[in-house]
Amino acid sequence: MLIAFWFRTSHGLGYGVTAPTKELAMRLLARQGLPEPGVEIVEVIAGIRFADLDPAHVVPNAGPMQIQGVWFPRLNL
Repeated sequence: MLIAFWFRTSHGLGYGVTAPTKELAMRLLARQGLPEPGVEIVEVIAGIRFADLDPAHVVPNAGPMQIQGVWFPRLNL
């Protein structure tokens, strides 16, 4: 079963990743070179929904949550 994770960061909007586990989600982020240098992950939220995210910036720029991969920024298409 895939889980949508939201990674809150010390700077910026954060990252959205869908994967079966938090560990795999973190590996998928790392494959994309994330987090960027100087940015730290400060919290991980499992089971995030679009309704829980910033409607002005994150939601219109996100990829689909149903597909495994990094969906914010939109890298899973």
